[in-house]
Amino acid sequence: MKRFVISVLALFMALSAVAQEYQTRYRSASEPQTLLPTGYVRLSRREIILPNVNGFTPYRADLHMHSTYTDGVVNIKGRMEEAWRDGLDVIATTEHLSIRPVADKEGQPTPESAKTKRGSSAVKAVGGATKIADNFGLLVIPGVELTGDAKTQGHFNALFTTDNSVLYDYDAMQTIRNARQQGALIMHNHPGWRHPTLEMTKFEEAVYAEGLVDGIELMNGPAFYPGAFDTANNHNLFMTSNTDIHATTAWQYAENGHLRNMTIIFAKEGTLSGIREALEAHRTLCYAFGTLGGDEELLKAFFEASITIKKLSVDEKTKRQRVMITNCSSLPYTIRVGKGNPVVLHPLSSTIVTAKVGKPLLCTVLNMWCGVDKHPTVTIK
Repeated sequence: MKRFVISVLALFMALSAVAQEYQTRYRSASEPQTLLPTGYVRLSRREIILPNVNGFTPYRADLHMHSTYTDGVVNIKGRMEEAWRDGLDVIATTEHLSIRPVADKEGQPTPESAKTKRGSSAVKAVGGATKIADNFGLLVIPGVELTGDAKTQGHFNALFTTDNSVLYDYDAMQTIRNARQQGALIMHNHPGWRHPTLEMTKFEEAVYAEGLVDGIELMNGPAFYPGAFDTANNHNLFMTSNTDIHATTAWQYAENGHLRNMTIIFAKEGTLSGIREALEAHRTLCYAFGTLGGDEELLKAFFEASITIKKLSVDEKTKRQRVMITNCSSLPYTIRVGKGNPVVLHPLSSTIVTAKVGKPLLCTVLNMWCGVDKHPTVTIK
């Protein structure tokens, strides 16, 4: 027992000596109790490396978020700081504007006071974000989320609105029409939220039937809706992936080692008109939690632009070669070469695979989705 106590005391004294030695490295010779600064840590940005595709530049966007102007816990300046720090280029301010009708006012003209009151939060959010956008080099898309009961109506984002203060109407459908009359693009948000399936409500069917929908969220936070591929194809919609953030992105993403949801928009230029043109042309890919979704050909082109191939050696007897695949992007890929086992190709890393000499590599990217249970296969020469 004595030997054990002596050993513990010796270990404690050794650790204390190490701790003291460690501390003294940072003490001033003239003021032993003063710690010398090792450097001031500033707000830093996490750069997300993505390739150009077909001559278009990728812009990292979040088209659905909330601040303290409605039910978010971060103010609008904080949202801008988060977006810059998280590596984004484009954000949309989309505070809630309820489209639930008021029972005793239904069918009557909407007073201007009601419109202004309902849209005030969205107006303030757009103004606040736009005012400081240049400080962070961010492009702000003015918008609003038109929110009705999830089980009977649904939620829609109006992007590129011009005046959120005049959108509201007691008639929910008219509110969406008002946004469209301003030239807004209408996006169907989280189509599976609080639904047992992606089957539409009667209200959503009416919105689609009137041709008021331009886009749909394939991914919303951690939710992924593969059935939205069919909706997008059937109604000619662009697809997006957004955080719909209410809490902090640090808590939901960064502290757990994840990039935030992104809509990767391939545009000619990072302006409002350039981003809008890209959305209307459906040049978007969706990213969330290591998963990518979108148009099959665009996914293939994006993957090919993300990697480089280098032949290392050839076995003349077996006629097989060793090939190094390097991922030059910040996104992960899970690939299957031929009929082999899946291989994870981490961001900015390489892996070695084998293939037949003179044959192209058939590479199926398993974390890319281009339909329900469908992954793109890329032929690499």
